[in-house]
Amino acid sequence: MLVLGIETSGRGGSLALSRDGAVFAERELPATGRRHARMLVSDLQTLLREHGVPARQLDAVAVSVGPGSFTGLRVGLVCAKTLAYGIGCPLLAVDTFLAIASRVPDHVHELAIFDDALRGEIFAGIYQRKTEVWESAEAPTLIDAETWLEHAAGRSGLLVTGPGLVKWNETFRDRVQLLPEDLWMPQASAVALLGAQQLLSGEAANVNLLEPFYIRRSAAEEQAERAATSRGA
Repeated sequence: MLVLGIETSGRGGSLALSRDGAVFAERELPATGRRHARMLVSDLQTLLREHGVPARQLDAVAVSVGPGSFTGLRVGLVCAKTLAYGIGCPLLAVDTFLAIASRVPDHVHELAIFDDALRGEIFAGIYQRKTEVWESAEAPTLIDAETWLEHAAGRSGLLVTGPGLVKWNETFRDRVQLLPEDLWMPQASAVALLGAQQLLSGEAANVNLLEPFYIRRSAAEEQAERAATSRGA
């Protein structure tokens, strides 16, 4: 079972290939700020070519669907949808925060994961390990960073990780227990492996209906709503 993993929820990202539950190739993507779909396709073609894998041999395409960057998630999902549709294979939607949790050491049983949402806010959720599977204990939500930090600091033994620490680690590190930096970011290898599990369970997504998990609408959408409200006032 050959699965491609696509992770573009942040400014950077990665691609990975797994076969029968083991990752055998991974490629980091540059943190370009505004990644164009053509750049992602080029990196994907390079990965497949370097490892002798024709796209038509893929059994599934797994993609990180958020929370995360509006631009990154859209580009990754468009690429994944187009490829899955083009070769006629299943599309697998992987929660970005669960992909982060899946890389955490076995001794960790409760985990807070967050990403920066700008404007002093974060996307944050709390996860618990159930046997060998991570489950959401508090679904990711948009919240003021300081308010959430007070909540997290009150939970004894809670470990904190996530892409948001790139910006917020100076604020958080003296108030909550942080995991090592190499566990902060989602990886395509985890997306590919979680996708493979979904494929075995028959959890394929609908190529036409799948949308990124944004939590918050884009700034442009919020500005348009404010403008419409002002006109109607």
